[in-house]
Amino acid sequence: MATRAIVFAHLISGCFAVKIDTTDTLSTSITTDTLTDTLTDTLPTTITTPTTIEPTDTGPTTIEPTDTLPTTITTPTTIDPTDTDPTITDPTFTTIFTDPTVTSVTVTVTTEPPTDCGNGLVEDGEECDDGNSSDTDECPTTCKTAVCGDGFVRAGVEVCDDKLNDNSYEGCAPGCSALGPRCGDNVLQADEGELCDDGNQTAGDGCNACLTENLPGECGQAVALPQPGRNVASQVEEVECDLDLPVEGQWSRFVGSAGKRMPTAAPPQFSCGTHAPGWLNGSEPAPADGVVPREVCFHWEDETCHFKVPIAVQNCGPFIMYRLPTPPTCALRYCGVD
Repeated sequence: MATRAIVFAHLISGCFAVKIDTTDTLSTSITTDTLTDTLTDTLPTTITTPTTIEPTDTGPTTIEPTDTLPTTITTPTTIDPTDTDPTITDPTFTTIFTDPTVTSVTVTVTTEPPTDCGNGLVEDGEECDDGNSSDTDECPTTCKTAVCGDGFVRAGVEVCDDKLNDNSYEGCAPGCSALGPRCGDNVLQADEGELCDDGNQTAGDGCNACLTENLPGECGQAVALPQPGRNVASQVEEVECDLDLPVEGQWSRFVGSAGKRMPTAAPPQFSCGTHAPGWLNGSEPAPADGVVPREVCFHWEDETCHFKVPIAVQNCGPFIMYRLPTPPTCALRYCGVD
């Protein structure tokens, strides 16, 4: 007589069901956790576990899902993106999960264009899509219609676009139709850090990059940092990083709306148009001190000196210049203050 039996074997992490068909008599006694078999003949040496349980087979009609779960579940309650690199995740984004079955979660926060931006089809979240990678036409790579203030200069329409367009020094005039005041416009703007302005970029004529050539040391080579967003007091909504600075450092000075010097106290996180703002951890030297070593700290994760880099500083008299290297990661930026 053919006999069909369902065998339940308990493992440490749960149970599985096996179905055994044999043409000989099988006497079976089954309890919840103990399996006792009395075989009157030789059973097959290999048992193949079925992948499904037929509802017509004899056996329990309910399989408890808790039988297959781990006995211990570690539940993440809070994902704090500030534990990671400042640029990888939006540090203002925090999510709380209370589902005890969740053991790992990946959170991605981005302000990038829609993933299909550039395919030539206007889809959800897009205002336009011309299918190209140009940022100088009517539809830049953000798939938003080009306007003055988007930071892209439209060819043949705009002269400049710095997002602010408030006629600030080295910036752009309202309407994106003209440049703002700047070094080289033949107008001396001492308040913006100019020592001279002869209207040209000719070296050796007594005025180079709006600096006189009688400055001490390398002061005449300082590169202007005019970006308004660098200022601690700026309300510019941007996230910039100073990765374009050379690794070995560049003599730089703050001009215009960016400020006149580096702050000597830690600015708040997310100020200066970045995530982790940089500040001078030390005093400013006097002109007679020459070039002195100093340290720049970057405020992050509520630590005012979470990142730090060594720099050099010199008081040139009319201004202070800083030899600024590439920061250790992003988004880190050197701040200015008035």
